[in-house]
Amino acid sequence: MPVDLTIPEITVLLFGSLLGTLLTAVALRRAGPVSLNTPADDRTCFVFCDTELVDATGPASVLAQQAGSDAGDHWQDLRAVFRARFGDLPDRPGDVFAAMAERRRTYAALAQDDGGRLVFSRVGDRVHVSLLDNAPEEFDRQISFDRANELRFLRNAVAEAPTPIWLVDDAGRVSWHNHAYSRLAAQAGATQPGDEPLFALPEDGPPEAPLRVPLQPGEGAATNWFAVTSRKTPGGLLSYASNIDAVVHAEQAQRNFVQTLSKTFAHLSTGLAIFDRNQRLALFNPALLDLTSMPVDFLTAKPSLAAFFDYLREHQIMPEPKNYASWRDKIGALIAAARDGRYSKTWNLPSGLTYRITGKPHPDGAIAFLFEDISAEISLTRRFRAELETSHAVLDRQEKALAVFSQLGILTFSNEAFRQMWRFDPDSSFAETTVPDVLRIWQSECVACPAWEGLQGFVTSFGERVPRRAEVLHQQQGRLVFCAEPLSGGATLVSFTRPSLSPDAPETSDRLPVGR
Repeated sequence: MPVDLTIPEITVLLFGSLLGTLLTAVALRRAGPVSLNTPADDRTCFVFCDTELVDATGPASVLAQQAGSDAGDHWQDLRAVFRARFGDLPDRPGDVFAAMAERRRTYAALAQDDGGRLVFSRVGDRVHVSLLDNAPEEFDRQISFDRANELRFLRNAVAEAPTPIWLVDDAGRVSWHNHAYSRLAAQAGATQPGDEPLFALPEDGPPEAPLRVPLQPGEGAATNWFAVTSRKTPGGLLSYASNIDAVVHAEQAQRNFVQTLSKTFAHLSTGLAIFDRNQRLALFNPALLDLTSMPVDFLTAKPSLAAFFDYLREHQIMPEPKNYASWRDKIGALIAAARDGRYSKTWNLPSGLTYRITGKPHPDGAIAFLFEDISAEISLTRRFRAELETSHAVLDRQEKALAVFSQLGILTFSNEAFRQMWRFDPDSSFAETTVPDVLRIWQSECVACPAWEGLQGFVTSFGERVPRRAEVLHQQQGRLVFCAEPLSGGATLVSFTRPSLSPDAPETSDRLPVGR
């Protein structure tokens, strides 16, 4: 049924429709661009929010992936790609606009024959970056440009490499080489670097590890050494040479040093075994053979440190460990102690010999073990100790009280009669007993007399000394004859005897001089 509308009503309807259309357009504009990555869109266009790539067409996505723009600051990666073609670009896409009102900015390619353009468009808070070319396939052209630019870079990098690089074809001729190879060939006197390779390599294919090859640069010149690494390629054998003169000279110096050490150690009576950082025997001297009776072939095979000590244990050249199961663990503790310089042991062998083993740390993680035969030293020490104990036992049987002081005034010996007479045992204290210490005891046990005056100066004085004799009165022992006599080495012997035991003693104290 038809509806009759008045003119005002028609005006209101038209105005409402126009307002709805306008609001829809504004809403769409504020919503931002729709996704560009559709199969039908073959443009190369990127959408950035600040420096982050938020959208891209298909070709642009491929280009972004080739630039490495997977995450983070995407613009910097693409900026590096475009810089060679369009010059320097700002740190952020939005910085290309000189003013807020500017909405579009175009960068032309640097090359005159390149019609490419890079267009920046501001759309809301986003920046669209479009790559445009006169040719219909601007994406392909950009890819070709990048590949050509990369190829030039790689060619320059290889050509200017400081190490010689060359390619040998199947006919054995140098089909390509870089500048470093040309300079080396000129030094060696090769007029045509492409004739024959400078380095003689094995014909059975490239070695897995670098091959050391000598090269004579010219007549009378020193030989240079190179480490040559080769790889088989479709175009032939590609080789790289690195100068290793410093390494070869260092190794030669090390060999000379080892030979010098070996000659020096050959005359030592101390056995020497040096193990490297890998705990393999690196150096030994003839004295080690004499002390351990190890076969030469065993030592020259560079046994491990554990095998070395196992041999000593098996042939009873070291004390048998009580627990063999923990022997290997003790080897680890032995190594740790030797690295710190703390390993020092005395081995009493079943043969009656006595060895002193010392572990010393060396540079670069090496360890040195010293083997010394101290059997004679131990025997002499034991004999000296036995004689000393015998002498002490004899002196302890004497009725005369005896004491010996060093030139520093320290009591070094006293017999049993001295300790009983003065009720004093110097061995009961860790502290050293000095002349003032015993003087206090003598003065407390005896009646006051001038015999003690100047005694400390007499004991500690240098030069010739005259023996001192005097008679003292002990509160319990009675009259005693005191005598202080110099000994060799600056020592002083002090003795106390009863007058009846001293045939030379005077009968009365009036006839007894007091030494001063």
